[in-house]
Amino acid sequence: MKKILLLLLAALWLVPGVASAHSKLETAVPEKDSTVAVSPQSIVLSYNTKIEDLSNLKLFNAAGEQIATDKAVVDDKSMSAAVQSELPSGIYTVKWTIIGADGHAVEGEYAFTVQAAEPTVAPVATDTPAATSAPTTAPTTEPSATNSPSETAAPDTGAGYEDDSGNNGGNGMTTAVIVIGAIIVIAAIVLLARRRK
Repeated sequence: MKKILLLLLAALWLVPGVASAHSKLETAVPEKDSTVAVSPQSIVLSYNTKIEDLSNLKLFNAAGEQIATDKAVVDDKSMSAAVQSELPSGIYTVKWTIIGADGHAVEGEYAFTVQAAEPTVAPVATDTPAATSAPTTAPTTEPSATNSPSETAAPDTGAGYEDDSGNNGGNGMTTAVIVIGAIIVIAAIVLLARRRK
Protein backbone atom coordinates (compact mmCIF):
# COMPACT_ATOMS: atom_id res chain seq x y z
CA MET A 1 0.00 0.00 0.00
CA LYS A 2 2.79 2.40 0.83
CA LYS A 3 4.38 1.85 -2.61
CA ILE A 4 1.08 2.58 -4.32
CA LEU A 5 0.63 5.80 -2.37
CA LEU A 6 4.16 6.85 -3.22
CA LEU A 7 3.51 6.20 -6.91
CA LEU A 8 0.29 8.21 -6.78
CA LEU A 9 2.02 11.12 -5.07
CA ALA A 10 4.82 11.03 -7.62
CA ALA A 11 2.26 11.06 -10.44
CA LEU A 12 0.54 14.08 -8.93
CA TRP A 13 3.83 15.95 -8.84
CA LEU A 14 4.79 14.92 -12.40
CA VAL A 15 1.47 15.85 -14.07
CA PRO A 16 1.66 19.59 -13.21
CA GLY A 17 5.31 19.57 -14.28
CA VAL A 18 4.45 18.15 -17.69
CA ALA A 19 1.59 20.61 -18.13
CA SER A 20 3.75 23.55 -17.26
CA ALA A 21 6.33 22.46 -19.84
CA HIS A 22 4.01 23.44 -22.72
CA SER A 23 4.92 26.81 -24.30
CA LYS A 24 2.38 29.61 -23.90
CA LEU A 25 2.05 33.01 -25.48
CA GLU A 26 2.95 35.69 -22.96
CA THR A 27 3.05 38.97 -24.92
CA ALA A 28 2.19 40.11 -28.42
CA VAL A 29 2.73 43.25 -30.51
CA PRO A 30 0.17 44.48 -31.41
CA GLU A 31 -1.43 43.35 -28.17
CA LYS A 32 -4.36 40.96 -28.01
CA ASP A 33 -7.75 42.70 -28.53
CA SER A 34 -5.99 46.08 -28.84
CA THR A 35 -6.79 48.94 -31.24
CA VAL A 36 -3.88 50.67 -32.94
CA ALA A 37 -4.00 53.95 -34.87
CA VAL A 38 -1.02 53.09 -37.08
CA SER A 39 -0.52 50.01 -39.21
CA PRO A 40 2.04 47.73 -37.50
CA GLN A 41 5.26 47.14 -39.37
CA SER A 42 5.70 43.68 -37.86
CA ILE A 43 4.07 41.06 -35.63
CA VAL A 44 6.10 40.07 -32.56
CA LEU A 45 5.12 37.13 -30.32
CA SER A 46 6.89 36.17 -27.09
CA TYR A 47 6.47 32.86 -25.20
CA ASN A 48 7.30 31.54 -21.75
CA THR A 49 9.74 28.95 -23.08
CA LYS A 50 12.19 28.61 -25.92
CA ILE A 51 10.58 27.77 -29.26
CA GLU A 52 12.01 25.96 -32.27
CA ASP A 53 12.85 27.36 -35.70
CA LEU A 54 9.94 25.51 -37.33
CA SER A 55 7.51 27.85 -35.55
CA ASN A 56 5.49 30.12 -37.80
CA LEU A 57 2.73 32.76 -37.85
CA LYS A 58 0.16 34.02 -40.37
CA LEU A 59 -1.92 37.20 -40.58
CA PHE A 60 -5.52 37.33 -41.86
CA ASN A 61 -8.00 40.17 -42.46
CA ALA A 62 -11.69 40.16 -41.48
CA ALA A 63 -12.60 38.44 -44.76
CA GLY A 64 -10.29 35.53 -43.97
CA GLU A 65 -7.75 36.55 -46.62
CA GLN A 66 -4.10 36.03 -45.73
CA ILE A 67 -1.98 39.18 -45.56
CA ALA A 68 1.54 38.91 -46.95
CA THR A 69 4.27 38.81 -44.31
CA ASP A 70 7.95 37.96 -44.35
CA LYS A 71 9.12 34.57 -43.13
CA ALA A 72 8.93 34.33 -39.37
CA VAL A 73 12.22 34.81 -37.54
CA VAL A 74 12.63 32.80 -34.31
CA ASP A 75 14.93 34.10 -31.58
CA ASP A 76 14.99 32.03 -28.38
CA LYS A 77 11.54 32.69 -26.83
CA SER A 78 10.19 35.12 -29.44
CA MET A 79 9.03 35.01 -33.03
CA SER A 80 8.50 37.96 -35.40
CA ALA A 81 7.46 38.57 -39.00
CA ALA A 82 7.46 41.86 -40.93
CA VAL A 83 4.19 43.00 -42.56
CA GLN A 84 4.87 43.68 -46.24
CA SER A 85 2.19 46.34 -46.81
CA GLU A 86 0.30 48.97 -44.83
CA LEU A 87 -2.86 47.61 -43.26
CA PRO A 88 -6.09 49.56 -43.82
CA SER A 89 -8.58 50.02 -41.02
CA GLY A 90 -10.17 46.74 -39.96
CA ILE A 91 -9.94 43.68 -37.70
CA TYR A 92 -7.00 41.31 -38.15
CA THR A 93 -6.25 37.86 -36.75
CA VAL A 94 -2.81 36.42 -36.01
CA LYS A 95 -2.62 32.61 -36.13
CA TRP A 96 0.55 30.98 -34.84
CA THR A 97 1.97 27.49 -34.61
CA ILE A 98 5.06 26.80 -32.53
CA ILE A 99 7.19 23.85 -31.53
CA GLY A 100 7.73 24.21 -27.80
CA ALA A 101 10.61 23.20 -25.59
CA ASP A 102 8.96 19.82 -24.97
CA GLY A 103 8.80 19.14 -28.72
CA HIS A 104 5.01 19.45 -28.88
CA ALA A 105 3.25 21.62 -31.49
CA VAL A 106 1.07 24.32 -29.98
CA GLU A 107 -1.38 26.48 -31.93
CA GLY A 108 -3.17 29.66 -31.02
CA GLU A 109 -4.59 32.91 -32.36
CA TYR A 110 -5.63 36.39 -31.31
CA ALA A 111 -7.13 39.50 -32.91
CA PHE A 112 -6.36 43.20 -33.00
CA THR A 113 -7.90 46.22 -34.75
CA VAL A 114 -6.35 48.88 -36.96
CA GLN A 115 -8.21 52.18 -36.86
CA ALA A 116 -6.18 54.55 -39.02
CA ALA A 117 -6.85 58.29 -38.80
CA GLU A 118 -8.85 59.76 -41.66
CA PRO A 119 -6.64 61.55 -44.23
CA THR A 120 -6.72 65.34 -43.98
CA VAL A 121 -5.76 65.94 -47.61
CA ALA A 122 -9.39 66.18 -48.78
CA PRO A 123 -9.76 69.93 -48.06
CA VAL A 124 -6.78 70.60 -50.33
CA ALA A 125 -8.94 69.58 -53.29
CA THR A 126 -11.11 72.66 -52.72
CA ASP A 127 -8.21 74.84 -53.90
CA THR A 128 -8.43 73.47 -57.45
CA PRO A 129 -11.54 75.50 -58.45
CA ALA A 130 -9.53 78.66 -57.74
CA ALA A 131 -7.22 77.70 -60.57
CA THR A 132 -10.19 77.75 -62.98
CA SER A 133 -10.66 81.47 -62.34
CA ALA A 134 -7.28 82.22 -63.91
CA PRO A 135 -8.44 81.62 -67.53
CA THR A 136 -11.29 84.12 -67.02
CA THR A 137 -8.75 86.95 -66.77
CA ALA A 138 -7.05 85.97 -70.04
CA PRO A 139 -9.96 86.95 -72.39
CA THR A 140 -10.03 90.45 -70.85
CA THR A 141 -6.59 91.14 -72.29
CA GLU A 142 -7.58 90.09 -75.83
CA PRO A 143 -9.87 93.10 -76.63
CA SER A 144 -6.83 95.36 -76.19
CA ALA A 145 -5.51 93.90 -79.44
CA THR A 146 -8.50 95.43 -81.31
CA ASN A 147 -7.06 98.89 -80.62
CA SER A 148 -4.23 98.31 -83.08
CA PRO A 149 -6.38 98.99 -86.21
CA SER A 150 -7.32 102.45 -84.82
CA GLU A 151 -3.65 103.22 -84.42
CA THR A 152 -2.86 102.24 -88.00
CA ALA A 153 -5.65 104.56 -89.23
CA ALA A 154 -3.70 107.64 -88.05
CA PRO A 155 -1.07 107.48 -90.83
CA ASP A 156 -3.85 107.29 -93.45
CA THR A 157 -5.29 110.66 -92.32
CA GLY A 158 -1.89 112.29 -91.87
CA ALA A 159 -0.83 111.59 -95.45
CA GLY A 160 -3.62 113.74 -96.88
CA TYR A 161 -1.88 117.01 -97.88
CA GLU A 162 -3.63 116.87 -101.23
CA ASP A 163 -6.54 119.20 -102.05
CA ASP A 164 -9.91 118.22 -103.49
CA SER A 165 -8.49 118.15 -107.04
CA GLY A 166 -5.98 115.54 -105.99
CA ASN A 167 -2.95 117.89 -106.54
CA ASN A 168 -0.32 118.29 -103.89
CA GLY A 169 -0.86 121.51 -101.86
CA GLY A 170 2.88 122.34 -101.88
CA ASN A 171 3.19 122.12 -105.67
CA GLY A 172 0.22 124.50 -106.12
CA MET A 173 1.91 127.18 -104.05
CA THR A 174 5.13 126.96 -106.05
CA THR A 175 3.27 127.34 -109.36
CA ALA A 176 1.43 130.42 -108.08
CA VAL A 177 4.70 132.07 -107.02
CA ILE A 178 6.24 131.40 -110.46
CA VAL A 179 3.20 132.85 -112.27
CA ILE A 180 3.16 135.97 -110.13
CA GLY A 181 6.90 136.43 -110.60
CA ALA A 182 6.55 136.12 -114.35
CA ILE A 183 3.76 138.72 -114.41
CA ILE A 184 5.91 141.15 -112.40
CA VAL A 185 8.88 140.66 -114.75
CA ILE A 186 6.71 141.22 -117.88
CA ALA A 187 5.15 144.33 -116.32
CA ALA A 188 8.59 145.74 -115.52
CA ILE A 189 9.78 145.15 -119.12
CA VAL A 190 6.69 146.84 -120.52
CA LEU A 191 7.21 149.88 -118.27
CA LEU A 192 10.87 150.20 -119.20
CA ALA A 193 10.00 149.98 -122.87
CA ARG A 194 7.45 152.84 -122.64
CA ARG A 195 9.92 155.09 -120.81
CA ARG A 196 12.55 154.68 -123.49
CA LYS A 197 10.06 155.88 -126.13
